[in-house]
Amino acid sequence: MILRSLFVLALCATTPAAAQTTTSPDPAIRALSAIWRPIGANEAVNAAAVLTACEGAVEEMASIEAALPETITPEALARIRAPRGLLVVPAEEAGRAYFFPGPSTPWFTSGLAAVAALSEAEGLIGVRDAGNQDVALQLGAVGGRPVLRVRGPDRAVHTFIGCARVPE
Repeated sequence: MILRSLFVLALCATTPAAAQTTTSPDPAIRALSAIWRPIGANEAVNAAAVLTACEGAVEEMASIEAALPETITPEALARIRAPRGLLVVPAEEAGRAYFFPGPSTPWFTSGLAAVAALSEAEGLIGVRDAGNQDVALQLGAVGGRPVLRVRGPDRAVHTFIGCARVPE
């Protein structure tokens, strides 16, 4: 049911083109809207590593959808965790997205988060998660594949490969 029709709240609605500017966080949210799977920071990003990391990614999105409650509240969303990766779904509200992190980022609170593009040139994105904690993200690419680096409060960097886009 593609994330319960993307949370019934039209989570996949995009901002009208007239409202978008180069400093808008919306391009960052569109770039983040995917299921991301962890890959070792020192692991070579090659076809085999990507296949291994992305195996089961679409099923992971479906499992998160299945976990969504009938009534969506911040408390209910905070209890939903990705089994392995990180799912990002755009929200209807500009500058917001839903994040569902997995076990490698236990300090990242699931739910609605604020997103701000900090430096498009460097791919730097700031996120204030549903628990009001700031999380630093950096988007990039390796071997033609999207890569996301997430810096936790302990300053450790977690690396993810983009596996499947969230349907718009």
